[in-house]
Amino acid sequence: MRKNQLILVFIFGLILSVSCQSGISYPPAGSYGDVVLVTETGMAGGINDAMIRALQHELDYYSKVEIQFKLRMIRAADIGKEPPTKNMVIYGVVHSGETGGLIESSIGTAAVRKVLEGKEFIFKKSNYPGAGQLTVIVTAPTARKLREVARKNGAIIRNIIEKENKERLRVYLLKKEQTDIENKLEAKYGFKIGVSLLYELNQDRPDLRGVELVRRLPHRGITISWRKWDRTRLSIADSLKLYNMRAEMAWKMYNKDVMRKDLVFFRRAELGPYDAVVMEGYWEKKDALYGGPFRCFFICNREKTRLWMIDLLVYAPGFEKHRLLRELEAIAETFRY
Repeated sequence: MRKNQLILVFIFGLILSVSCQSGISYPPAGSYGDVVLVTETGMAGGINDAMIRALQHELDYYSKVEIQFKLRMIRAADIGKEPPTKNMVIYGVVHSGETGGLIESSIGTAAVRKVLEGKEFIFKKSNYPGAGQLTVIVTAPTARKLREVARKNGAIIRNIIEKENKERLRVYLLKKEQTDIENKLEAKYGFKIGVSLLYELNQDRPDLRGVELVRRLPHRGITISWRKWDRTRLSIADSLKLYNMRAEMAWKMYNKDVMRKDLVFFRRAELGPYDAVVMEGYWEKKDALYGGPFRCFFICNREKTRLWMIDLLVYAPGFEKHRLLRELEAIAETFRY
């Protein structure tokens, strides 16, 4: 028995050694949608409720309301027992209790001084305490101020976690790329996008001026298409024109997909290095009783008077939509023209 255990340890060590030498690193266990929230009590109630509400932000995907991040709470005193996790938020009053000591050891005395002076309250630490992990520290000099910070900065805190998640997810997805497809698309159409080994080129349609990349089970897809654009700018004021462009593309590219006008809204955003207008909503089949969420980025290519549409679409009954849209957006952010 002892001999068998030694053999297993040797094999594991050999595999680990080969993995390190070949440059392969695997992300820590856990979901990109999970957050460990570290507080003094590790329980709901009091000042903790403000942070719980900030992180458990509701996302309405029409057929289903999802919580942006699923929380698991632990006490600061128990953090030494915590296994590696992708996302951690440490939340507490500086210089107070176990959480205060943990915060100071995480951000250092100079940063603590800024907290006490009212200059900074939110700190991001990548690859901390281990590789591939994110820790966000939210703190303040008093409990009253801490509650205010959580309440007013919920969107900022969520965006920090989402951005880091997409960056780590993108690295993971593009460990193995289909460079032949990437090079073909660039030579043929003048754009680049990372094509993961997990995705396939489902459609290449010069007649429709678009290509579609998909990953199945559950279905999620990215369509890159382009249209003539007679302006050098793009704004939300163009929403009707943009809606009609996407409606025409979806009808032909996706075999009679339509949108619900009452469930569509526009906003300003960025995709990689580009300013964009984003249209989000719900798609459904014209002659069938099913559909799902979509997110479409419009980017103006001023040099060639061209409008790019990077369309993200999910059809995943029974699956979390936000997790799949996060993955699609992580890849879409590699788009370059």
